Amino acid sequence: MDIRFPYSLVEVAKVRMVQFGILSPDEIIEYSETMERGKPKLGGLSDPRLGTIDRKMKCETCMANTAECPGHFGHLELTKPMFHIGVLKTVLSIMRCVCFNCSKILANEEEHKFKQARKIRNPTDLKRS
Repeated sequence: MDIRFPYSLVEVAKVRMVQFGILSPDEIIEYSETMERGKPKLGGLSDPRLGTIDRKMKCETCMANTAECPGHFGHLELTKPMFHIGVLKTVLSIMRCVCFNCSKILANEEEHKFKQARKIRNPTDLKRS
């Protein structure tokens, strides 16, 4: 059995129409899964274990208030890998410096800056100017 297409008892039919739309702000709140009985939902986007945004509540991880809690990490599991838009330009510029076929650095090896860079063994030893 193919797990991507599990067996279903639903009758197969021809698709007659597909419609896309944009939700209104009220519809977004109505369908939202972040609150449960007026409180942030565990496992939701405003999970109280990640830090609190409400002055009346304490963080469920460190028990600090909004002013003292540093915030805590969480993650969302996505169905597909996503690019981080904040580093995309940097990654692309680095990738353009390397040959797609042979992985050789695309630089003039006789250039002074290239020769200086080849001498660096530990990038953390570089002094920032």
